[in-house]
Amino acid sequence: MEDILREYLPILVFLGLAVGLGLVLILAALVVAPSDADPE
Repeated sequence: MEDILREYLPILVFLGLAVGLGLVLILAALVVAPSDADPE
């Protein structure tokens, strides 16, 4: 069981980084985006 975890650890680390970075970028886009929409 530990061998499987050891083989997949880098994949899980990169997957976690990808998900975390994606969430950060989405939240940053929501914060930076103009909150007032066009009246039309």
